[in-house]
Amino acid sequence: MICSLNEIEALARKAARGGAMSWGLAEEAGKAVRWLSDNGFPGPWLLAELLRQNDGKPYCDLAPEQPDGILRARRGPLCPIIAGALICDRADELKAGATLRLHEVAVPLLLAPFAFAASRSAGVALALEWQGVSLLLDGGVPKLAGAAAVPAGAGTGTTSVTLTARDGQAPAWSPATPDRHVSAETFRILESFAFRTYAPATEASRAGAGAGSDMD
Repeated sequence: MICSLNEIEALARKAARGGAMSWGLAEEAGKAVRWLSDNGFPGPWLLAELLRQNDGKPYCDLAPEQPDGILRARRGPLCPIIAGALICDRADELKAGATLRLHEVAVPLLLAPFAFAASRSAGVALALEWQGVSLLLDGGVPKLAGAAAVPAGAGTGTTSVTLTARDGQAPAWSPATPDRHVSAETFRILESFAFRTYAPATEASRAGAGAGSDMD
């Protein structure tokens, strides 16, 4: 099905919240998925993959730490939404030549929107690299290369990622051809997570449903 960018963002935000992200991180997830879709990447599908991988994991396991100069989760793969928000918070540290290494990131392509935002905030070009794949954020539209430049093959596994600040211009806001297609399976997965945000019915709510007012 074809969805508007507003619909994609709203569904992603609600699904992320249903996947136990805080409201703040869920907002970031919604914006990230919208950015990906606006730039021709399968944002909803990537988020669905992440939520399936993280389902049931407590935040304390996903929270990043940097004991040896490498950003990593306390236990298991690093969540790109949590790590991405941290990268944006530390954008002022990104000077040409600076490198940040991230250990075992789940669905690494979900880092792209945060790297884009950090690049524009710091005013430098950035490159994300993992498993022979590179995403360059420099001047124009994001450039994905390697692994046949196929997000489906390059963006959903778990791998270490290097973020490098380079000499060059920060990327301009120049979206590529948007990808607003959401498959039925992806929509079903995201809806199943979003459904968790709905409060279960209580005896009081059932009793009040459809009741008329004394003033009727």
